[in-house]
Amino acid sequence: MKQALWFCIGSAFLTLLLSSCSSPGKHLALQATGNHEEATQLSFADIPLNHNLFSNMPSTTPPKPMELFLLTEAQQAEFLTLYHAEAQQHRAPDKRLSSFIEQRYANFNYYGKTLKATDSLQGETGNCLSLAILTTAYARLIDVDVDYQLVYSVPVYELIDDTLYVSSHIRSRVSSPLEHNRETNQISYSRSFIDYFPSARRQRGQYISEQHFISMFYQNVAAELLKQNDDEAAFSYLMKALQIAPDNVAALNALAVLHRRKQDFLTAEKLYRFILDYYPVNLNAMINFREMLTLQGRHKEAYALNETISQINDPNPYEWIFLADEAIQHGQLARAERYLERAQHLAPYLDEIYFRYAHIDYQRGRTTSAEQHLFTAHQFARSVDRRQLYKAKLGALHAAE
Repeated sequence: MKQALWFCIGSAFLTLLLSSCSSPGKHLALQATGNHEEATQLSFADIPLNHNLFSNMPSTTPPKPMELFLLTEAQQAEFLTLYHAEAQQHRAPDKRLSSFIEQRYANFNYYGKTLKATDSLQGETGNCLSLAILTTAYARLIDVDVDYQLVYSVPVYELIDDTLYVSSHIRSRVSSPLEHNRETNQISYSRSFIDYFPSARRQRGQYISEQHFISMFYQNVAAELLKQNDDEAAFSYLMKALQIAPDNVAALNALAVLHRRKQDFLTAEKLYRFILDYYPVNLNAMINFREMLTLQGRHKEAYALNETISQINDPNPYEWIFLADEAIQHGQLARAERYLERAQHLAPYLDEIYFRYAHIDYQRGRTTSAEQHLFTAHQFARSVDRRQLYKAKLGALHAAE
């Protein structure tokens, strides 16, 4: 059976992209795409909602934003003692903070859950968004600035019921002033990046505001609640996310997914159209809207959205890899190849691209081409596990000949 050699992501699904991070075997997601600067006039009051769907008391209520960064006195003292130690005084503040976090997180167990700073420390767990929250909590105790950067990373899929969760990644940059040139009135800075999974092979995305960063905490927890089918609590967290950052397109998309799950297709469509009014080329909303149109038998409109998706110029190669995966699951191999070509043009060194080319080749009976693509994937593989995977696939192909 051909399929046994490869992988299957699922059948028809909703796509919920979140901003968090991924690690082997685990994932949480919330991926925000689009230009946040373009949506500055978006108002929370304008968002179409059906509050009547969520009239029950939620099982949990969102914490206040300030509570995300609170640390106990003991947790503060642990950090400040090392930070102010005489042996550290020759180092820039950002380097001292980075060094402390590196040591403190050495024994942490990565876990795909979004936590407040104090909870992350107490449990010694937390995903990359949790790490950024903890970094911010420490930075607020000293003279260090923090900003946040999205990072394009390998999408990791988790299919629960009819919803596909896809991972993304975020990292923090801490900055401290080094020198002030009074003649030019310019200040030079020392900067450190704090990242769960640093890699030179990752592609850097846009920086986001602190407001949007805080909003991501609530959207991530909402996604975790959606996995538990706790719709009322998820709704309350999404409301909080959008009150803080009405332009949080990932939270808007999650709201549309939630309304569709509640069988309110009218409000879901209003939300998708609302998103696309402000973000005309948002892939996530387009994919979900297209799936809903297909489900409703509105195939002409769905086809038109497909054509629009094909013409989008998205700089994130993993968006095109994701679309290729989706096309493969629908048996649209030619479309999948076109998406992979877009990804290859952006990042020709990504082994995931060639692995998917090989998958398509195998489905079409092109064994020689599949072997060549697997060999290329093996050459570009960034980890031992991936090289072993591709070697095993090559062996399976040879055995099947």
